[in-house]
Amino acid sequence: METVSLDIAFARLGAQVEGRRPLCATAQDGSLVLVCQSSGFSRPDSGVLRYSASLSTTTAGRSQIAALRLGLDSATASRTPVRLIIQTPAAGRAPARVHMRADLVGSVSGFDGDAYSVDFVRPQVEEPTPPPRKRKR
Repeated sequence: METVSLDIAFARLGAQVEGRRPLCATAQDGSLVLVCQSSGFSRPDSGVLRYSASLSTTTAGRSQIAALRLGLDSATASRTPVRLIIQTPAAGRAPARVHMRADLVGSVSGFDGDAYSVDFVRPQVEEPTPPPRKRKR
């Protein structure tokens, strides 16, 4: 996976961001682009990558948390797709990393105003059926 800046990750997923270090943004297609910490993932089922976190334990400014709450409320109510940016903090000599997973699309599976979960899956891509072959005579 390619490591990019947070601004580039948002842009590649179709979202324009304002301000510094946003936690989420709305993409041009209406989807929620969510920044997830690498430590918050689990695999509850085959093919499902679940991200769980709480707003009350999120280290960010009030306006960033308010924007995230609004984005989660909106995505829950309208069942909007969620796009994924993964942020890995610096560890030892390794620098912090940001990368995106354009191959995964999520949906908010739970949000109680504080704790939230988003389930990410790979969308099913239907293979086009090839045209029937003509028999040679």
